[in-house]
Amino acid sequence: MQSNILLFLFFSIIASLFIRFLSPSRKKYGLFCLNIIFYLLCDFKFIALILICTLWSFFCGKELSKASMNRKLWLCLGIIPVIFTLAFFKYCNFFIPNTNGALIILMPLGISYYTFKIISYVVDIYLLKRSAEPFFINYCIYVCFFPQIICGPISRSNDITKQINYLEPPSHQMLSQGYLLILSGLFKKLVIADRLNPYVNTIFSSFSSYPALALWMAAFFYTIQIYCDFAGYSEIAIGVSNLLGIECKPNFNLPYFSYSIKDFWRRWHISLSSWLRDYIYIPLGGNQKGDFRKSINIIITFLISGLWHGTGLHFVCWGLWHGILNLLPVKKATHKGLYFFQMFVTFICVMFGWILFRSDNLNQALLFIQQMFVHINLSIPTVINAVIPFTGDYSCLAYLLTVCLFILILYLLELRDFSTSSGDVSSHSYFRCLIYLLGIILFGMIGQNSFLYANF
Repeated sequence: MQSNILLFLFFSIIASLFIRFLSPSRKKYGLFCLNIIFYLLCDFKFIALILICTLWSFFCGKELSKASMNRKLWLCLGIIPVIFTLAFFKYCNFFIPNTNGALIILMPLGISYYTFKIISYVVDIYLLKRSAEPFFINYCIYVCFFPQIICGPISRSNDITKQINYLEPPSHQMLSQGYLLILSGLFKKLVIADRLNPYVNTIFSSFSSYPALALWMAAFFYTIQIYCDFAGYSEIAIGVSNLLGIECKPNFNLPYFSYSIKDFWRRWHISLSSWLRDYIYIPLGGNQKGDFRKSINIIITFLISGLWHGTGLHFVCWGLWHGILNLLPVKKATHKGLYFFQMFVTFICVMFGWILFRSDNLNQALLFIQQMFVHINLSIPTVINAVIPFTGDYSCLAYLLTVCLFILILYLLELRDFSTSSGDVSSHSYFRCLIYLLGIILFGMIGQNSFLYANF
C-alpha cells in the first residue's frame, strides 16, 4: 500500500490541531482515535489484522510479565504468529504460481514496521528490559502510531509509551524543530527525490537501450533518490510527532558521509540497524564467541535484512554484499583528504548495492552492472542520449542542471553539519527554512507522491 504524501500532510495538520485543543487527560484517547482513522483511510481492508496482532501481543506481554515458568512459551506465542503473518504477506506471491496475474495478495500498510515493533516489545519484556504495558490504549498507540506506520522509524516501546501518559502541549523548541524537519523532509522528497524518479525509472526499465553514461547517472541518481525519499519521510514523520508532543529519535545521520560500510549502517535507517543488532545479531552471539562466529553472525544479520526488504535473490545478494563489506577492518582516516577518499569509495560501494536493490531481479542487476562498463565514452551524441530521458526533449539539460543544483545545495548544507559534527538540522534554521520553502514552492512536484519504502 503506497500512501499519498498530500493525504498524510493534510491528516497530520488536522491531527496536530485536534490534539492541541484536547485536555492532557484526553490527549491519548484522541491520538488513539486518530491512529485508527488514519489506518482506515489508507488501508481499511487490513484494520482488523493490525488490531488483532496488537491485542494478541499485548495479551502475551501481560502473561509473559506474570509468568515465572514457561516464559519461553509465551515469548514464542507472542512473536511467532506475527512473524508468520509478515512472512505470509511478504513471500506468498513469490511462492504461489501465478501465470496470468489473477492472484496477487496485497501487502497490508506498515506490516513490516509494526511487526518489528511488536517483536521488540515482547522480547524486551522477556529480557526484563521493561515490564508489560498496563494500558492497552498506550500500547496500541505505540504499534499503530500514524506518523510511523507508513515506513517507520521503528521506535522502541519504552520511547513512546512513557510519553503517552504525560502528553503535554509541545514546547516552542519542539514546534520549531518539528516545522523545520517537515520542511526539510518535503524538500528532500518533492524537490529532489520525486524529480529524479522518472529518469531513474526510465533507465532501469530499459537500460539496454541507453549508453553506459546513462546507467552511471541512473545508479548515482537512484542513490540520491532513495536517501532523499526515505530520509525525507523520516524527517516528516519525526516532525509530525513533535507537533503532537512526542519526541522520536533521528533515523538518519548523514549516511553518505560514512568512511566505511560499517559506519554507513550506523547512520542509515538507524532504527532498523539498531533493531537488527539488538534482536538478531546479539542473540546469535554477537562478538562474544570469536572472530569467525562474529563474521557469521554479521552475514546472517544482513541476509535477514535483505529478506526483510523483499523477495528475490537480488535482495539476498544486497544483504550479502553489505554483510561482506561490514567485515572489512576499515579505520577512520585522520587526514581530511584521505577521509574524503574513504567517503567516496564507501559511496560507490553503496551505489552498487542500490543497483541490486532497485533491479527487478538478480539477472537484471548483473546485466545492468555489466552494461555500465561497456563502450564508455563522453561524445556529444552519447551525452545527449544519456540526458534526454529527463524530459524527452532539449529542455532536458536545464532540468538536469536544476536538479543537480538542489542536490549540491543539500550536499553543502549536510557538509556543514558534518564538518561541525552536529548533524543537527536546526542549525541556521531560518536560512534553511527559506531555502526549503523556496525550493518546495518553485520546484516541488506536488501530486500523487508515494514513498519508496512504503513498499517494504
